Amino acid sequence: MKFSYNWLKDLLKFKESPQKLADILTMYFAETMVKYRGKRAILDVELLSNQVSEASGHLGLVREIGAILGKKFIYPKINLKEKNLITEDLLSIKIESLNCNCYLARVLQKVKVKESPKWLRDILADCGVRSINNIVDSANYVMLETGQPLHTFDFDKICDKSSMVNKKTKKEIIIRQAKKNERITTLEDEVYNLNEKIMVIADHENLLSLAGIKGGKKSGISKDTTNIILESANFNGVNIRLASKKLGLRTDASWRFEHNLPLDLTDYAVDRLAQLIQEVAGGDILKGKSEQKISKEEKIFIPIRWENWEKFLGWIITKKEVIHYLSLLGFSIQERKNYFLISPPPFRNDIKIKEDVMGEVARLYGIDKIDSTIPQEVLTLPLQNEFFEFRKQVKDWLKGYNLEEVYNYSFISEKDKNILPDKWQQKLIEIQNPTSALTKYLRPTLLIDFLKNINYNFRFVDKIRFFEVGKFYLKDGESLKEHFVLSGILAHKEKPNNSSMLFYEAKGIIEDLFNKFGIDKDNYSFKSLENTEYSFLLEQGTAIYKDKDLIGVIGNPRGDLLKEYGCEGNLIFWEIKLLPLLEIVKEEREFQSLPKYPAIIRDISFIISQDILIDKILSVIQDVSPFNLEDVDLFDIYVGKNLLSGTKSLSFHLTFRSKGHTLKNEEVDKEMKKIYKALNDIGAEIR
Repeated sequence: MKFSYNWLKDLLKFKESPQKLADILTMYFAETMVKYRGKRAILDVELLSNQVSEASGHLGLVREIGAILGKKFIYPKINLKEKNLITEDLLSIKIESLNCNCYLARVLQKVKVKESPKWLRDILADCGVRSINNIVDSANYVMLETGQPLHTFDFDKICDKSSMVNKKTKKEIIIRQAKKNERITTLEDEVYNLNEKIMVIADHENLLSLAGIKGGKKSGISKDTTNIILESANFNGVNIRLASKKLGLRTDASWRFEHNLPLDLTDYAVDRLAQLIQEVAGGDILKGKSEQKISKEEKIFIPIRWENWEKFLGWIITKKEVIHYLSLLGFSIQERKNYFLISPPPFRNDIKIKEDVMGEVARLYGIDKIDSTIPQEVLTLPLQNEFFEFRKQVKDWLKGYNLEEVYNYSFISEKDKNILPDKWQQKLIEIQNPTSALTKYLRPTLLIDFLKNINYNFRFVDKIRFFEVGKFYLKDGESLKEHFVLSGILAHKEKPNNSSMLFYEAKGIIEDLFNKFGIDKDNYSFKSLENTEYSFLLEQGTAIYKDKDLIGVIGNPRGDLLKEYGCEGNLIFWEIKLLPLLEIVKEEREFQSLPKYPAIIRDISFIISQDILIDKILSVIQDVSPFNLEDVDLFDIYVGKNLLSGTKSLSFHLTFRSKGHTLKNEEVDKEMKKIYKALNDIGAEIR
């Protein structure tokens, strides 16, 4: 924002050159550069958002300069020469919108609209404002001086109110929200369509201006204007910002109002404008103001204990210094026994907490004067996060299987939702304020992201091995739940003769992972996917249970899903909840001594229908010989040539061991006969 150096110097006597003053402001307030218009110096100050309400006018910046230089600044006094005719007899104000905090108006009569004097035109030019006429220029000047936007109306263009006071027509200004499809033509002949969210200034027939943004043409000042209304108001910053953005119209006034200007500025600014117009345009100032206020400035009191100052600042500071710096900034201070009770000035609406106050003292003291000392503090290591460590170990282990980790967003789109089965759609959690249509819902499974990954990466490679450790989210009745899961996918672009090989590889990875963390087969079990929600997403596979709780699945994605996402080939997906696994890992364990007696290993091979799951076969074998059968390992699967369609060949290692004696071959033979018979009962053909 541009400030006139000469104007600043007239308001506060100081000796600093333009460049010196710019350096001081950069160090203590905001970054400032010096520019010139001819020989006239101009300070270009980059105000931060929290500095606009206090320093968007020359008076505010001078107040800051005075505080930095140690000089107390006092606002110039205003002396008005008012006539006996009362403003409220001719004009009334009616606020109908809650977005208007207060509205003040003065009336001047018999003014002469003409070109502004040279001194006024020069100052406006220094600040980058175009001169129009002495009335409008005066309003812009006072805005640049105080920071309060002002507006002027042609009094005679305002429609009369129906009532009469002292046999004179009375006019009324109404502050309200626009009606749907109302239109206004601004001073620049631009037409805007309005809605109920935009605030306007109106009379009983016409719209006069866009509140806090731009004046309307119907009530504008012209060369024939003699009687004028001066407007000074305080509007809700959020509403002005939204209206300005909606209309695509940002002005110096709207920019200031967006930052919530102090309420008490309205009185001073309208009086100052009346005084200036009388100086440059003549005329009579009517007595008093017509006003309405629906909000009051709330005074804030911030207690700060004395010991907090040194702890926050990092250096020793005296009470006298604190009082000195805060007084220069306009703060009121009440000294109590062990603390200060501090109230910020009305123009500092950015001061809310004690750290804000102490920061102001540090700023005036000089950040450059603070010694560079290493802070002394006792540092303690945080407690180890078991889940974080467990998750890290899981990732490291999976990378050993040549799996690549991926990171996907936790959102899915409306299109993804429509692809999901109805049962899954009912469990989706919708985002209230999505950034786009692609992020409308939280993902209920990681499968959708993997299918997108496959579709994209199959353009470059034929085989994919991905995993991700992340979260999915589901609606469970009225509650919302999130689950940390380990998910992965193995994919081959071309379907092999033995399509089940990927399944067994994925199952082997999961079982080996479980074994690595000491999760043995007594802690989990494989069961059918049927009657689980995943049966709507996966065609074939198995579900993993801990007791009666479903903790994971392994299986082939359904063909309709693959088609929707353009995925062809052989794919195996798994998804396992991590927290239940961690609970198993943390369980207390009993260690067994090494076996005393040797084992006998027998191999068995047979042909069986592909519809029969490996888990069922394992259960059949283990149920027949529950005591001496120590372990069953699948070591070969064959599907293809020389086998009937729909069958597969399986080979297992069977390990037998007794805890009480050395087994004899005769004993093992008896067990094997039982196993053969049990397998024959489920349709197996022993080879």
